[in-house]
Amino acid sequence: MKSQLTCVLILIGLFTTGLFTPAAAQSQEVGEELLTVAERSDWQGTATHAEVVQLIFRLADRSPLIHVEETGKTFQKKSLPIMVIADPPVKNPTEVGDRLVAFAWAGIHSGEVCGKPATLMLAREIATTKNHPLLKNLVVIFLPLLNADGNDLMSPDNRPGQLGPILGMGTRANAMGLNINRDFMKLDSPAAQAVVKVLNRWDPAIAMDLHTTNGSRHRYTLTYDGQRHPACDDDLRKLTRYELLPWVTQTMRANTGYETNVYGNFRGDRWVIDDALPRYSTHSIGMRNHISVLSEAYSYAPYKDRVLGTREFVRYCFRYVSENKEAVMQRREKAKQRTIELGNNSSIDNLVALRRQPDFGSERIEILGYENLRNRGDAGEPRSHSLFYNDLSKPTLSVTRPFGYVVPERLKEVHKRLKLHGISVSTLKEDLNLEVEVYRVDELERAETVYEGHQLVTVEVTPRTETRKIKAGTLIVRTGQPLGTLAAYLLEPQSEDGFCAWNFLDDELTVDSDFPVLRLPAAIAEL
Repeated sequence: MKSQLTCVLILIGLFTTGLFTPAAAQSQEVGEELLTVAERSDWQGTATHAEVVQLIFRLADRSPLIHVEETGKTFQKKSLPIMVIADPPVKNPTEVGDRLVAFAWAGIHSGEVCGKPATLMLAREIATTKNHPLLKNLVVIFLPLLNADGNDLMSPDNRPGQLGPILGMGTRANAMGLNINRDFMKLDSPAAQAVVKVLNRWDPAIAMDLHTTNGSRHRYTLTYDGQRHPACDDDLRKLTRYELLPWVTQTMRANTGYETNVYGNFRGDRWVIDDALPRYSTHSIGMRNHISVLSEAYSYAPYKDRVLGTREFVRYCFRYVSENKEAVMQRREKAKQRTIELGNNSSIDNLVALRRQPDFGSERIEILGYENLRNRGDAGEPRSHSLFYNDLSKPTLSVTRPFGYVVPERLKEVHKRLKLHGISVSTLKEDLNLEVEVYRVDELERAETVYEGHQLVTVEVTPRTETRKIKAGTLIVRTGQPLGTLAAYLLEPQSEDGFCAWNFLDDELTVDSDFPVLRLPAAIAEL
């Protein structure tokens, strides 16, 4: 407790010396009944699930621009409502018209509470402001609290070192004991399924996952990331990393005074970010051809600044998409079309990355930090650091993208997960003799420890081609669809985050046996 108090006092000192600058966002007269718990408590507390839901419906009662719908329930059956805000209002995706959809959710780790009031405050502003500029080109969707079960297990001890709220915050894991932000490929949790349901139903141009980081000490109110897995569409990756996020950094600094930069932690002369695994929301969503943005508010900044900084970051990310509507729309459509065309035109150069490793760029970036790079003791004087950054992700194992996959009828768990992901499938109507690629399992390694409810599996395989009789009722998954890359990644046995890795094929998996999912290497006229 003593070290935590020392850290808090140091960081309060940094705030009072002006290293954190309050946002210059326009103030708004708000009635008591529409205030968030964070605001009403003078930034001492955060809302329960019931209080979040109550405020959502109060806002909907106040504004005809808000449509509320339930996108799912948690493991403990708590409702997960979303606010769909539009002018003119919409109740389903067919009414969106030529607007783009922008989606942000908060509280995936419910101790990281700043996104919850931030989304509610921004929703309130948008919905109660006449002719709000964001609604000119956008339909805005907010899911203010995802890990509702963990949220209500509040304690001041849940996030040691985090600067508020002093009345407590929720837990990192959900009621299943799972980290929801490791669940975006296996989809074990109802909460991750709820996010994917929004993605499939509303097809947002941009999807944002709002967090708080308690990593290295630096001088940013918020750091960020975008999709980085090498299987993601490269043009959308570059749009996010080199166009949208730099524009947001510059515009947000000019309009609010808040400093933002790329997410990472100090490691010697390097600024190091987490692996680009698709189990994380950011990279999974990028694989679906959305602009994907991770927000990490700075845990050691005052709670109020984290909330306001997160609100402004969401605002400016959405504003970029709105002001560049035509370009964003065209580039997303091209990304989807590229995925379809790649699935329909197999070639030796048409590869899907299954495994990857981080790679450092050749140029250094400037990071605002302190003399002391350790997270203990006196931070020392402010100092800028010129560091290499490992935000590049290099494929270490890739396979040629097939025309499709053959999934036997008996693989019920695979069928279920494909449906949850929204991947299009068809069923063979009659027996057919097809030329297929078959994988022989040469090596199989199972993790000794349980991770997120699973013992991860790694296999090595050898392919061969043969003709097999495929029975009626077998599932066919074509890669010539917008989620074709995701389908290939999930169904390939050597994917580090695919169905095989997450144990959904364990009953069929032994060394020197054939992998049950087959590849269709080329287009089949009958399909």
